[in-house]
Amino acid sequence: MTNDPPQRGHCVKCYNCDSTSNEECTEIKKNSGIVPETCTPSLMASTTGNWLADLTRIEYFGGAEITVPMVCQKIVATNENGDTMTFRGCQLDGGKTDPCQIAFGKAKLQRGIEIAHCSICKDDECNGAVTVRPGSPAMLLAAGIASVLAVVYTSKILY
Repeated sequence: MTNDPPQRGHCVKCYNCDSTSNEECTEIKKNSGIVPETCTPSLMASTTGNWLADLTRIEYFGGAEITVPMVCQKIVATNENGDTMTFRGCQLDGGKTDPCQIAFGKAKLQRGIEIAHCSICKDDECNGAVTVRPGSPAMLLAAGIASVLAVVYTSKILY
C-alpha cells in the first residue's frame, strides 16, 4: 500500500443542483443551503430527472463503484418550452474529450434545446462561480484585454 496523495480531480467537490427544483442554484451565494458534494460516478448517475442533467450525462459502465477522474460542470440552457435552467453537477473527466462539446452535440440532436453556457472546472466548488454576463465589468475587461492582444499580435505580423 502506498501513501501517495490522491490524484487531483479524483476527489473533487462540486455543487449538485438544478434551478427548477432549487432557485438558489441559479446564483449560488455564500450563505446558500446548497453544499458541495464529493463527486463519484454513482452520485453523477443519481442526479437525474431533469432534461438538462439527462442531456449532459456521459454514460459509464456501472456496477461496483469505480475511482475515475471527475470534474465539475455548470450548464445554462433553454428547452423547447422556453424554460431556462441552470444545472451544476459532477461530470466524468473527458481527458482530451470536452464534456461541453458532447453536451452541445447532444443539444443539437434534441428539438428546441439551446445551451447558452457550459463550463468544466477541476477545483473544489468551482462550478459555484457566478456566470459572467455580456456587458458586465468582467466581460468588458476581458473584451478590452482581447482587443489589446489582437492589436499586439497584428502589429507583430505586420513588422
